Amino acid sequence: MSTSPGTFTGIRASQRRILVAIVVTTAVLTAAHASVEAALTGEWDWRVYAIDIATGLLVVLVTVLYLRAVARERRREVVEHLLLDLLSTPRNIEGTASAALKALKDYRVADASIVALDAEGGQLKPIAARGFPRGWVELAQAASVERLRAEPSVDRPQVLHPWLQGAVVPLGQKPWVALLPLRAGSDTIGVVMLATSSAGVLRDPVVLDLLATRLSAAFDHAALYEAAYAREQALEDLELRRRDFMAGIAHEIRTPLTAIQAFADLLQMGQSDMDDTARDLVLSLGQGVQRLSSMVTNLIDLGRAGHTGYEVQSVAVDLGAVVRSAEATLRPALVLRQQAVAFELPEAGPLVRSDPRIVEQVVMNLLANANRHSPAGGEVTVSAVHLDHTTVRLEVSDAGPGIPEVEREKIFEPYYRVQGTASVPGSGLGLAVARKLLEDTGGRIWAGASEGGGARFHVEFRAYHP
Repeated sequence: MSTSPGTFTGIRASQRRILVAIVVTTAVLTAAHASVEAALTGEWDWRVYAIDIATGLLVVLVTVLYLRAVARERRREVVEHLLLDLLSTPRNIEGTASAALKALKDYRVADASIVALDAEGGQLKPIAARGFPRGWVELAQAASVERLRAEPSVDRPQVLHPWLQGAVVPLGQKPWVALLPLRAGSDTIGVVMLATSSAGVLRDPVVLDLLATRLSAAFDHAALYEAAYAREQALEDLELRRRDFMAGIAHEIRTPLTAIQAFADLLQMGQSDMDDTARDLVLSLGQGVQRLSSMVTNLIDLGRAGHTGYEVQSVAVDLGAVVRSAEATLRPALVLRQQAVAFELPEAGPLVRSDPRIVEQVVMNLLANANRHSPAGGEVTVSAVHLDHTTVRLEVSDAGPGIPEVEREKIFEPYYRVQGTASVPGSGLGLAVARKLLEDTGGRIWAGASEGGGARFHVEFRAYHP
């Protein structure tokens, strides 16, 4: 239903026009009847004219009753719809109060109105007003009103309420005042006071109930909106502090790691003069530094994955080249455990559409994970195939103990470790980082079982087509 400000005034104007038309029509018909009767008989029979007048008054009375009933239903329909936008538009409590009072003023429901909510000490604090001087809400003191009832009420108080003394509209000496309790569940949380020079729609108890119900629902929604917004802000602040903390920790760790790495590189330059034991110690030192550096990278990637400041590219990436490069980087760790990597890849490609840094990090994490969980002398298998025109699947299988089915989803949670693998080195971040990074480029990853009893990780990328 479409309504506009001034609807109630329009209803009253329509009633007056209809009544005037009926009265004029009755008078014209009575006069015409009298003229015809006088012309035909030459006499005036007052009983005939009395019947005409009585008939006309009866028509007027019936019409008045009908118009009042129609107007009443029309008013209720208008009130039922005029505040619907308050429920559909997210606002805080103060914004809801201002919008509600503006609607009540624009639709001629009230000349002046106030929203007040319970404050400390049991007093009611005005938070918004309409029909009052600018700045009135900030200057007004919380004034008490008679104890709020469970139901709306309207009357003409003998003494003007202190809140109404600042109204700039001509309310008269004894304005009509309606009190609409605002309820949240079984609790009364405030009041809406409406004042008008003539009772108008406020004399209809159904209208009062509708207004009280609509306004209470609107403020209840506003309170929920404020709570949700505050919770969202708290989560954003917590996320910001978390990223700052992780960035700070990474910086503090990388500073000594740089010095240790330089020392390890210096030692490796003199390996020719070392015996086997010393070379093993130097190799172990270098691997430890690389493992710590990888863990710091994982922490940084986990913190920035999904963050809008981390710009994700979408370009052609040679997946086979990335796999072979990652294997070359991890070769010392593979050689140390006498592990072999079997490639089931084409000579070139396949090409995927993704971010090169993300593909490299995901492949590195999966190969490092396979290296840690495969036994010495085991084999790691890497394959990549086109599933269809749009998808390329990468699979990394190891010869380790495998992953129980109930834990295959949990392993992608940060710091989660499969039961019985506490002795296996690792931070528990690699797989979580891989999943988060893949989500940024529309990829996905999940775990399964390999034919040899170990774990098999499936990764799907978008296929690249020039």
